[in-house]
Order: sequence, then structure tokens, then C-alpha cells
Amino acid sequence: MHKSQSNKTYFYDKMASQHKWDEFANSYETERRLQIIFGGLIAPAELKDRLLLDAGSGGGHFSHAAEQLGAKVVSMDVGINLLRQVDERCNSKKIMGSILDLPFKKKLFDVVLSTEVIEHTPDPLMALRELSAVVKPGGLLLVTVPCRFWNPAVKLATLLKLRPYEGYENFLWPGHLRHTLEMQGYSIEALTGFNFCPFFSSKLAPLFNFIDNCFGKSLPWIMVNIAIRARRKSG
Repeated sequence: MHKSQSNKTYFYDKMASQHKWDEFANSYETERRLQIIFGGLIAPAELKDRLLLDAGSGGGHFSHAAEQLGAKVVSMDVGINLLRQVDERCNSKKIMGSILDLPFKKKLFDVVLSTEVIEHTPDPLMALRELSAVVKPGGLLLVTVPCRFWNPAVKLATLLKLRPYEGYENFLWPGHLRHTLEMQGYSIEALTGFNFCPFFSSKLAPLFNFIDNCFGKSLPWIMVNIAIRARRKSG
């Protein structure tokens, strides 16, 4: 791997070697994704005693939430510094690996969750196909990703040094997610947009949540983030 590619891939692990996850992650945005996933995208009954992969586990918030709901959680990320922080938050099994080359056999997990991860690779659709391959027939794949509509604004902010980010940012359109997963033998059970505005604020959360609820399903392509729930067809 070229050095510049390596630096991009391990940006978050480098950050985790110097700071606690919550020192550089947006807490409001994390809480919103927790609400979207565990408050709507999947029910507690679908997690209890199920084997779940948290692919790109970051600071461990989503592994912890799934574990609290009774899932048997495997947390995977690219670097040891990230996994050490996950270890401080929950008792999941920790595995170091890349979502572009998953270290698991095919059709292993009941549920695969990957939230705001695949865009941090040079090929997010390849990552999506990798994730789809390790879900059991009848199992669920839950993914969130930033919408490509906002990619130019984010890149401009990075160029102007308004945000300290040096990793990959390859956002996707809702259609990218839908088409890729349908081609992999999945049925799409839910697809919605959330976070109407990139300027996250807990004070404006009720307004933003109202807008999400009104327009997330009909206009996902204008939202900052997209969430999809897809089920692998049996057989």
C-alpha cells in the first residue's frame, strides 16, 4: 500500500492513539445514528442472541448498544488503537481487519452493521459487497453512509482547513446502495435519509428530527446521511 493511501486508511486509528473517541467525534451525530439504527432500523427482538458484526466499530458505541440488547457482538476495525477504545466500552470480541477484505467466512453473521464506515475506503461499493457476503441467508445488513449530494461542500470545507480530516471520503447516492445490494441478492426493507443539516446542534434536534421524519423517506438524496436495511434472500 502506498504511504498516502495508508495514511488515509489509518487516519482514525492515528486519532485514537492520541485522543479518546468522544474528544473528536460529534456526540450529537453519534446519538442520532444510535436512534436511527436501534430506534427504528432494527428491533431489539431481532438482536437478542444473534451474531452481529459491527464493521468499523470506531469508539464502540454501536457495539455497546447491540450488546446491551442481547446480541453476540464481533467488533472489527482497522487498527489496535480503535479496538482498545472499544474494549473500554463493551465485552465484544475484537478483530482487526479491513472491510475491503473481511477476515470471516461467507454467510456467517445474522446481522452486519456498518455505520459511517464504507465511505472511508477507496472503494465503498467494494466494501458494501464484502459486507453483503458475510450475512447469512435471511440475515440483515444495516448500513449508514453520507449522501453524495454533500460531498462537494465537505471537500471544500476540508480544502479550506475548516475541518481536520485527512482520510478517504467517498460518499454515495441512495441509488448506489439500493442497486448494489439488489445485485448481491438482497431485498431492500427500508431506505431513509436523516440529518437535514450538516451543522449538528442538540438545541435544534427537535426541528431536524421533525424534518427527517417528514422527508427522509421521500427525499433521502438531499439529507446528509442515508440509512438502509436490507435482507439477504434465502436460497
